Amino acid sequence: MKIVIIGNGPAAIAAAETIRGQDRSCEIVMLSRESVPFYSPCPLAEYVEGSVPKDHLFLRDPAFYSRSGIDIRYGRPVIRIEPQTRQVWLAGNEAVAYDQLLIASGSKAFVPPIPGLATAKGVFELKTLDDAEGILERIKTARRAVVIGSGFIGLEAVQALIRQGLDVTLLEAQAQVLPAMLDREMAAIVQQRLTAHGVQVHTGCGAERILENENGVRAVMAGGCEIPCELVICAAGVRADLSILEGSGIASNRGILVNDHMQTNVDGVFAAGDIIERPDVPEKYRVLPIWPNAVSTGRIAAWNMLGIATRHPGLEAVNVVRVFDTPIASFGTQTAEDCLRWQDGNGAVRKVLLQEGRVIGGQLIGEINGTGVLHEMMKKGIAAERFGEALAHPGFSYAHFMQPSRAVKWA
Repeated sequence: MKIVIIGNGPAAIAAAETIRGQDRSCEIVMLSRESVPFYSPCPLAEYVEGSVPKDHLFLRDPAFYSRSGIDIRYGRPVIRIEPQTRQVWLAGNEAVAYDQLLIASGSKAFVPPIPGLATAKGVFELKTLDDAEGILERIKTARRAVVIGSGFIGLEAVQALIRQGLDVTLLEAQAQVLPAMLDREMAAIVQQRLTAHGVQVHTGCGAERILENENGVRAVMAGGCEIPCELVICAAGVRADLSILEGSGIASNRGILVNDHMQTNVDGVFAAGDIIERPDVPEKYRVLPIWPNAVSTGRIAAWNMLGIATRHPGLEAVNVVRVFDTPIASFGTQTAEDCLRWQDGNGAVRKVLLQEGRVIGGQLIGEINGTGVLHEMMKKGIAAERFGEALAHPGFSYAHFMQPSRAVKWA
């Protein structure tokens, strides 16, 4: 059997290693659009700021592929898939045949249609190692930077640039920072921390145009004003990269639609990782591009490609970011009929949101211990009344499920 894997990220690697753990004889071909071994994009901002060395980004050495019997083909982007002939086509008009296909090509940075944003010299995303290298080169001559977007990539980029000594302006088109993670009150706490570290934060203010000179970007127009800069990072979000699906018949919405075996609607074609769309809670489908989902869905796809029927329990939906050493976590909804709250007076705040006595969301700043427990309670629909206000305390853990059915009191 010949298995072709499109991608070289966590879903692809998890699938390949799972396959090799069960079958040493099948052929595995891995098609990577990048030209380096498997690395983690998660610490790219730390690499830019200088706290993580480049060699610590790589999670497998170059010899991993030959040791594992994987035919890795670097710099070979896939341009289309032909399920009817069981072939994928690469740039250069080369076809690669498959018996089973796994699409694990991940997501790509979303670049809004702002004049100059996609073409100006000195404008970068922060999604790949090449992006990070380009930013580091530009920093050598830049004094001022603008970051567009205040999601977790944007805030990590802001921190990296501040620590590199640049003057940084953050633009967010919505009314608050971290709009997909936090409510207005919690976002205001994060914004205060950003401004305390010298970041100029402009919310409700989107970029309108990139202005250039002979050296590249010279300013960003926003709110009718010019913001001088020599470096721009576009962190307006990510999208599943569906460009290779055209004409394939593979069903997609915001991501490739898969069942709980990671099968698509096309025979012999599976998908995993950032590119898929699956429910994180019953009847709520989302694209959730986070590392644990990529690994778990890659493994499930591998088992099923080998004919070992295995179901995926559902995607994890916990977001975690660190802003100037303050950890922030969120999951589920941002509003509910009931809210349990804990704070320590030193900036740490925790909110647990309840509906009909069950956890439906949480937002935690400064003290995020127990986030996984709370998220698991939400996924399983566990009744939470008996825990009382202890539910919001950072000491809440699985141990409390062993307590008698009464509210736990904290000293």
